[in-house]
Amino acid sequence: MINRLVMLLLILPLTLIGQEKREWENQAVNAINKQKARASWVPYASAEQALSGDKSLSPYYFSLNGLWKFNWVKHPDLRPVGFYKQGFDVTYWDQIQVPSAWQMKGYGIPIYTNVPYPHPTNPPFILDSVPQNFTARKFPNPVGSYVKKFNLPSSWKENQIFLQFEGVESAVYVWVNGNFVGYSEDSRLPAGFDVTDFVAEGENTIAAEVYQWSDGSYMEDQDFWRMSGIYRDVYLYTTPKVELYDYWIKTKLNEDFSSAEIEIEAVFRNHGVKVNHQLEIYIKEDNETSFPESPIIVYPLRSVDKNGKAVILKSFIQQPKLWSAEQPNLYNVLFVLKDADGKILKVQHSKTGFRKVEIRDQQLWVNGSSIKIKGVNRHEIDPVNGRVVSRKSMVRDIELMKQHNINTVRTSHYPNDPMWYELCDIYGLYVIDEANVESHGMGYGEKSLGHVLSWQETHVSRIMNMVERDKNHPCVIMWSLGNEAGPGINFIAASKAVKARDPERPIHYERFSEVADVESVMYPDVPWLIDQGKKTDPKPFFMCEYAHAMGNAVGNLQEYIDAVYASKRLIGGCIWDWVDQTLYKEIPGRKGEYFLAYGGDFGDRPTDWNFCSNGLTTGDRRITPKLEEVKKVYQNVEFHPVDLLKGVIRIENRFNFISLGNFDAFWELSENGAVVETGLLPAFTLAPDSRKEVVIPFKKPVLNAGAEYFLLVGFKLKKDELWAKSGHVVAWEQFRIPYQVADKQQFAMTWQHQINMVETKSEIHVSSNVFNLTFSKKAGTIANWSVGDVDLIKTCKEAIEGIKPETRLVSWNTETTKRIAGPRVNVFRAPVDNDYIFGSGPGPIWQDMQLYNLQDEVVELNAIQLDEYSVAVDVKLVSKAKAGFEVRSEVQYIIKGNGEIDVNVSFHPQNVEWQLAKLGMIMEMPADFETVEWFGAGPHENYVDRKSSAAIGAYSKSVDDMTEHYVRPQDMGNRSDTRWFVVSNHTGQGLRFEADSLLNFSTLHHLPYDLDKANHLYELVRRPETILTIDAAHNGLGGGSCGPGPMDEYLLRSVPMSFSFTMKAVGF
Repeated sequence: MINRLVMLLLILPLTLIGQEKREWENQAVNAINKQKARASWVPYASAEQALSGDKSLSPYYFSLNGLWKFNWVKHPDLRPVGFYKQGFDVTYWDQIQVPSAWQMKGYGIPIYTNVPYPHPTNPPFILDSVPQNFTARKFPNPVGSYVKKFNLPSSWKENQIFLQFEGVESAVYVWVNGNFVGYSEDSRLPAGFDVTDFVAEGENTIAAEVYQWSDGSYMEDQDFWRMSGIYRDVYLYTTPKVELYDYWIKTKLNEDFSSAEIEIEAVFRNHGVKVNHQLEIYIKEDNETSFPESPIIVYPLRSVDKNGKAVILKSFIQQPKLWSAEQPNLYNVLFVLKDADGKILKVQHSKTGFRKVEIRDQQLWVNGSSIKIKGVNRHEIDPVNGRVVSRKSMVRDIELMKQHNINTVRTSHYPNDPMWYELCDIYGLYVIDEANVESHGMGYGEKSLGHVLSWQETHVSRIMNMVERDKNHPCVIMWSLGNEAGPGINFIAASKAVKARDPERPIHYERFSEVADVESVMYPDVPWLIDQGKKTDPKPFFMCEYAHAMGNAVGNLQEYIDAVYASKRLIGGCIWDWVDQTLYKEIPGRKGEYFLAYGGDFGDRPTDWNFCSNGLTTGDRRITPKLEEVKKVYQNVEFHPVDLLKGVIRIENRFNFISLGNFDAFWELSENGAVVETGLLPAFTLAPDSRKEVVIPFKKPVLNAGAEYFLLVGFKLKKDELWAKSGHVVAWEQFRIPYQVADKQQFAMTWQHQINMVETKSEIHVSSNVFNLTFSKKAGTIANWSVGDVDLIKTCKEAIEGIKPETRLVSWNTETTKRIAGPRVNVFRAPVDNDYIFGSGPGPIWQDMQLYNLQDEVVELNAIQLDEYSVAVDVKLVSKAKAGFEVRSEVQYIIKGNGEIDVNVSFHPQNVEWQLAKLGMIMEMPADFETVEWFGAGPHENYVDRKSSAAIGAYSKSVDDMTEHYVRPQDMGNRSDTRWFVVSNHTGQGLRFEADSLLNFSTLHHLPYDLDKANHLYELVRRPETILTIDAAHNGLGGGSCGPGPMDEYLLRSVPMSFSFTMKAVGF
């Protein structure tokens, strides 16, 4: 018995040693020794340094960014235990740049998943088993070990010294000189540690052990790439022993906004010295060059104990310039701490803005004006650096947002880099600041962590730490408690905590509006939204996500904004989302060439593939047609026709704070797309939220037969702004002037060339002294058409003679397969992302039905020479898909001796419940026809429900430039409301297409099936031929990739339809 007891006692210590304490699997431990959350600031030695905003000028700031020694392992058991100890040899370790996400440096792989956790789903545990295909099976919980040596500035030795990590994902242990300093979770907020007792003069060593996954990861299940590492700035800073640790600048405006009380909550700390100090607070306008002579507040500090001291300091200012997104007037506030001798010990700086946010009368008000949120959701993403976003990239995002009339950003779904808020203050963007709380993978039922009391501290601390960090930013007009984390008691607790701390700013939370000041939903349809706007609920109604911008998208945005402005309760929304979350990856087999990759491209599992590519702009920040539509629909000036023949229109200023006198009002009169007269409206002014009628002083032009006349009126910047140059157009509208214009004159037949027709068993040959044309009876369309020695349509003989009924037009299969080049029936578009609607949309039906491979059966064909100048070929076709769908068509070709061909088509599609993609024709022209010109909507791509931004005009592009940069290829390049278009070669020879009714067309170097079968742009093989589609109608785009499909009025139903167009050889 005694021996057994001795044995047990000997084994027990070894067992306890082996049972490692895992803070990273314990939701009760979110931090150890971490500094209390505070506002963002850096100490400076002088006011001049502080006002510069350049941290590197401060002698009290020491950046630790740069190269660190680095070791990476796939499992915690493999990590170098004790690496933080003095003398541990890291000579042969790798080096890694800090800040960075280690996946972007070649360690492990980034994982994109939306809802499913990429690690076990058994909170708080991380090392449980996962499905066989999960990346976590290979890399269960990677650990990165970082080491950095530095020399402490000698002038710091009498001060307090702190180590600050602005962002580490997802959990980090920290040591200095072998001593344990602390531990932190919450990947999106700072981790600060007091290292005074651990640093020494001369060389010091910092060690950080970072875990990819932790219990905190259960709270970070955002629809985003999962990455890890020290990805934001790391630095040391020093303060005097008595310090101003935190401050909150509150501006309390009176009712008419003519004066304001400045209330400053100041928190002091004493690190063990006698207190006899003075705090002086100065304030100056941001554009003032001179420093104020006198402080607005002087506070003598005589006692502060080790637990700190909070005081309320007040002052007043008359006639403050107010801050808003439209007029971001800022003031510099300087906190100057002096000792008993008047020596400056530390200067801190913050920008502030005078503004008032309130909810009343079902509306959101800023400075007494009812605001409409014209917003976007934005993830922090860089295609090269992943999680690490530079200041330059942030500025580019803000410039693009401002240029495209976006006024609000929701920080989906976590607090952003502190610099983002500084820039939003400066440039003028409202911010809905969202906490790093999303447990989507746990669902919204009883398993949701929002219901679990043991997770309450985690919820509340993450939310409150965000509030403390960002409380001084005027741009933050609303707190968001998180995203897709379900309801529950934890959000009730968090909401109460936020309201107790900041009663002014409204609270948002989409999954549990009971704890919020606004009612919020995702992805409503327009009719439902209109109904919400009619309700008497006192809470405003907000779309925190809408208009899912995945791929070729953002249909019917105009209808959403029309609904918002029709109801005071509807305060707007934030489009999902700002930028494609794509990362550069080398193209397989093409060294040195890169493509923008999405989920799954790195072998990451689980994945939601290209569901991360929902941006209005691409990963490399290109301006897209979607973004052009947002700019137009979000614009703050509305134009309404009153009497266009007299030039009378009504202009409405929807800006909240800016007079239209700040812009140049311009107008253009055009005839058939060519500008014939322009002008400015001198000294035009219109107060915010006002409207008036104006007369545009254009002269009535000499009216030409068949011409169309359009008036475009707009406003552009008078002078350079921080975000755009003078001349940048902020708003415009175009009106068709209803002149009574004579019909276009038709040429008499006698002016035409005589025509000859020869019919054989398989072909019809038509010619004149202008052209030669061959019509294939088997194909039921034009096989060849040439003018002189120039082929306009050219079909290889094998494409006709080699055709078998069951394999007709295998044009979608490979690049080399021979195809019929002449016009043929087409009802297929490569499904856009919105055509899938989570697998239940029409896109999969179109693919399953093989609508890309209609097989034409000629039912009847008759050719007749109408007279000596024209021939008519009438064809009845049945175009069948392999899966059973068919379209019956009657197509008439009237071929004229002057080189014109009238094409009249009647479609009779099979009656089906699902919507069609399009009804039209597809054809191709030989290589070298590279220029396309058109008169219609443009210049950018547009569709039936996304063309508010496309002005009617005359435009020209190369065929290559008609391609769009959707990361997953899909239907692209359409131009709607087209009167005519021309496809020509370098000498101007080509084909002109025109119609009395409006057409849709596209010209690409890809067949629709090429677009559909490719998963990435680099997989598209450029065909030398130019592929043309000429369509009577298109299905709308809608937002069905995550939300409602096209509105009813934009659905293409299976009903009979007719259209006509004329093809004409030009340039000969």
